[in-house]
Amino acid sequence: MNRFTLTEEEKASLKLQHLQCKDKKDSDRLKAVLLLSEEWTVAKISQALRVHQTTIIRHINEYHEGKLKNESGGSESKFDESQTEELISHLEAHTYHHVHEIIL
Repeated sequence: MNRFTLTEEEKASLKLQHLQCKDKKDSDRLKAVLLLSEEWTVAKISQALRVHQTTIIRHINEYHEGKLKNESGGSESKFDESQTEELISHLEAHTYHHVHEIIL
């Protein structure tokens, strides 16, 4: 990976965000960016954070794109509000232990 540098302002901002961060994945993203700027290798960062090297590379690439938080968020719901409420009520009243109990 090419030399990666951060300004002192960027480092201070990232360190502050890390101190305030409550989500482990977001915290790991911040640490990956900071450590790379401190001349750690991707392999060493990966080992320290216990994640795959491709994850570190993705975090760095996403940082360059302006993304610092895990914002996957899932997909759009296929249900309207009343269907969602009905499903939640049903699942609160019924516990399924096996998939075959759900499938018709």
